[in-house]
Amino acid sequence: MRGVVLTVIALIATLSAFAKTELKWVDATELGIHGHTKQTDKSPYYRFDHTPYEGFSKGIIKHSKESAGLYITFKTNSPQVSASWETSSNSMLDNMSGIIQRGLDLYIKQNGKWEFVGVGRVPVNAKVTKYKRCIIKNLPNGENEFLLYLPIWCEIKRLEIGVNADAEIQGLPSPFRHKVVVFGSSITHGASASRAGLTYTALLSRNLGIDFVNFGFSGSCKMQPQFLEFLKGVEADAFLFDAFSNPTTDQIKERLNNFVDEMVKSHPGKPLIFLMTPFIDSINSRVYKTRITRRDTAAEMMKALSKKHKDVYLLDVKDVLGKESTIDGTHPNDLGFYRFVNAYQTKIAKILKKYGIKGK
Repeated sequence: MRGVVLTVIALIATLSAFAKTELKWVDATELGIHGHTKQTDKSPYYRFDHTPYEGFSKGIIKHSKESAGLYITFKTNSPQVSASWETSSNSMLDNMSGIIQRGLDLYIKQNGKWEFVGVGRVPVNAKVTKYKRCIIKNLPNGENEFLLYLPIWCEIKRLEIGVNADAEIQGLPSPFRHKVVVFGSSITHGASASRAGLTYTALLSRNLGIDFVNFGFSGSCKMQPQFLEFLKGVEADAFLFDAFSNPTTDQIKERLNNFVDEMVKSHPGKPLIFLMTPFIDSINSRVYKTRITRRDTAAEMMKALSKKHKDVYLLDVKDVLGKESTIDGTHPNDLGFYRFVNAYQTKIAKILKKYGIKGK
């Protein structure tokens, strides 16, 4: 009887200790924020500083402050990982999950590969901007490496990582080599993957071990003079462009030649790789005709530009997305992004390898 009593007491003590597990919170900036070409002094969570360039729209300025493509890497021996964060109060969009808009996406390194382990979920209520979540618990004993993607469609005001009070946590350098800047539309921005780790820039980074920096600007990638001036000054090993989704046919005719010529002049010897917009058939005859005309115009101009400049490339794979691969008829879902990466990854990697750009 005495043995049973002692066992019960021990069990109660164990449960009590578990219930009272204390966490320590570490500011994410102390661990290091990755995914930039250069951090601004405005905020470590901004993708770039728009202030030196005049004429950017309010929408572009807003997007410049969003954390799309940014990530944290760290190691800890804690059996659980939590997060506490605060975001801007953007309206929640109806063609994307709350997780990719304001939530967090966590991966763990196992057998040399990054594997998904959990998300920082957010409530549906768009007015709520402060969150605290346990992302993963009951991890095996020992030290683990983590990769945490930040949300793509909001501004991060504050982010802290929580681990057991007696555990160690340490920031790590980026696990990816080189810098390939990806400039593009909402598809590059990340719409409409379910999680930040499933955007095509994130998939390419993990698959190839190369840092594909997300400069997607939803609805705003039109090769504007302001973006050209910004990109001319960016330090990168290569550039990838999703440049034909947002501009009109007339804007492509007006801007493409100068855009490419100036980029070649500013980044001599570096590959400039253009991807054709994933073409999605539309039963709307007017929309279909507009897409065909824009695509044909871009393809014809790029053919001439790739002959003129040896480091300029156009990759055009037909029927990339296939059936049931978008969330709204335009933006890829997770299946669409998987097909997109599957169609282009080998071709991109082959070009980059010619310039000595390989992953870890």
